[in-house]
Amino acid sequence: MYGNFHTEIDLTLAQLDQKAAKFKALKHPGDLAALLKTDAAALAKLASKPHYQVFSIPKPGGDKRVIHNPVPDLKNIQQLLNLYLQAAYYGLKPACSYGFIPKPSDEPHPRNIYTNALVHAGSEWVLNLDMKDYFHTVTSRHLQWIFGTLFEFPAPLCNQLIGLTSYKGVLPMGAPTSPVLSNLAALPLDAGLQVLANKCDALYTRYVDDITFSFDAQPDVQFTQAARQVVESQGFTLNEGKIRLSFRQDEPEVTGLILKSPKPDVSRGFIKSLKKDIKLYRYLCSPDMLQRGIVNAGVLEKLQRSIRGQLAFLSFIRGKQDKTYRRLAALEG
Repeated sequence: MYGNFHTEIDLTLAQLDQKAAKFKALKHPGDLAALLKTDAAALAKLASKPHYQVFSIPKPGGDKRVIHNPVPDLKNIQQLLNLYLQAAYYGLKPACSYGFIPKPSDEPHPRNIYTNALVHAGSEWVLNLDMKDYFHTVTSRHLQWIFGTLFEFPAPLCNQLIGLTSYKGVLPMGAPTSPVLSNLAALPLDAGLQVLANKCDALYTRYVDDITFSFDAQPDVQFTQAARQVVESQGFTLNEGKIRLSFRQDEPEVTGLILKSPKPDVSRGFIKSLKKDIKLYRYLCSPDMLQRGIVNAGVLEKLQRSIRGQLAFLSFIRGKQDKTYRRLAALEG
């Protein structure tokens, strides 16, 4: 999570609008090739036979996450296409959406993990829901709706875009375009859950697959079932093991942040885990351990990247003048 809390881009709001307009003006595959500054025949070939390196990585709890890493040529095209998709979504994004939102250089109110949690600060009750296997439940049907209905692209262009951004009928986890397409696919979901929230005097936000509702009074026992029905009606599934209703005094957690007063903060567990990782890293980098040569350099590098990601997250939430951040950053350095 710590790598996705903020997405800076070197574009202004006006430049994003211009890119969105160019994308929405596309009419056929030749237009797309021109927009991406690539050969139309090569683009058609990539769309008809997309190649990915498929592997899995362990998840907490023992499960595995399947990753689809696109081959370099396809990834380059997806990275170019992603910027136009992000621009198009930026103009459509509902008030409830906070994850994978770019921050233009002149955006005064950025959306990220912190501002998502801040919406719910001060509420008496917080309901956390999580969508199961989120990217892989965004299917070609969702993409057909995005490109064919939402953007009203003709079938040849629609089919090529689906070919460039999906793998075996679902969003590939590892493709640069998958995060923004998951947001676009969730537009009807967000609309339905916002209606439910308004009906029940609740606040609603979504950070990728993390859904949060908050209330001034304890919600009715049927509320979760109503939310589940909306989620399932849009082709998604709730992770039943991650449904959690919390009272304010229990310091609820929203996207990794604790709703403390007066503002959201990292948890004590986060600080404890970071300290443990830094202690382990320093031990493994000690002259004695290095001389013995039993520590794999790749393992050290991976642990260091994890620590630096956590430190960046801590400084983002608390600021670089925070005493705990400065102490831990000095230890890591």
